[in-house]
Amino acid sequence: MGALIPVAAAALAADKGATIASSQPVVWHFFGSPFEAGSMIAGLCACLAVRFYVSARAGKEHRWTLDLPVTALALLFTAGAVMRQRPDPALALIYGTGLGALGVGIITFALNFVQARMPGAEDSKPPA
Repeated sequence: MGALIPVAAAALAADKGATIASSQPVVWHFFGSPFEAGSMIAGLCACLAVRFYVSARAGKEHRWTLDLPVTALALLFTAGAVMRQRPDPALALIYGTGLGALGVGIITFALNFVQARMPGAEDSKPPA
């Protein structure tokens, strides 16, 4: 009986190692685009945390009417980056942190991008 305990323990350890070695990341799909669930969760949580940090650090009265759309836009860009790049969770944290910190800068970057590629786009101004 004493000889069976080490053999059983070794069998359990070997089985556990095989399960861990053969496990695959969970892949979700959104409109047909696959992405790793862990990376998406990591990126979105980092983006949301940075947006809360930036809004709390402002020090003055918070303007939710401005921050909510910017936060939503940053979250969407983070989700898009994770879906397109399919990074590991650590890199997804970097994407989420960077895009969350960029905030309103995303709008400026996108406006410059569109104006550089569309003739006449700089002539059209958004309504005030």
